[in-house]
Amino acid sequence: MRFMIFSVVFLLLLSGCDHTVNRLREDSNVFEHGVSRSSSVKPTMSSISLSVQDTGGLDQPSLQSLNALLRNQGRLSNQVIRIQPLSEKGEQFAQRLEASLLELGMNKSHLTLLPLVYRVSKTEWDLQLTSEALVVLKPDCSIADKTTWTVKPFDAVGPLGCANRANIAQMVVNPRDLMRPSALDAGDAVTAVGAVQRYQEGDTTELLDIDFQAD
Repeated sequence: MRFMIFSVVFLLLLSGCDHTVNRLREDSNVFEHGVSRSSSVKPTMSSISLSVQDTGGLDQPSLQSLNALLRNQGRLSNQVIRIQPLSEKGEQFAQRLEASLLELGMNKSHLTLLPLVYRVSKTEWDLQLTSEALVVLKPDCSIADKTTWTVKPFDAVGPLGCANRANIAQMVVNPRDLMRPSALDAGDAVTAVGAVQRYQEGDTTELLDIDFQAD
């Protein structure tokens, strides 16, 4: 009987410790002022109107804005893009833009080229592009409290490892992996075991000696 009571008390203590450790892990990414310093993922939708020149290409401001939008939305393979022509020039350029996006790795099932729509009122824009994607929002890893960092540097810097976690979050292929665990394929375990085995046996491939200074 005593053994059973001792076991129950011991299990309760363990559950309390586990709860405390998990709370500490959660709170380690929150600075004392309540500002979270952990990465997050949220769906975003960005849209841009583009102007096509008489030569058939985009003008410089439109080209820069388009590149900035696609870059901020993450990998092309993770984006859902709709292209809406607003003029005949825009319709011709939209076909070229569609082909370019597919060559750059855009998923064909996520790319939609809509039919030409004429506006009642005349507009300076020739086509519109809309991108939907899950985007990783990395935290601000600068010094949390700049007023006291020279006096209390450890406390003022904030949670350590913020930059490392932010960089790792930015390197993920699919932002959904930060929201839920990724399912393993049938060959993932075999590949992992094979890599470890080759390392232990010394069967590794040496890096090529490439002279990057040569023409």
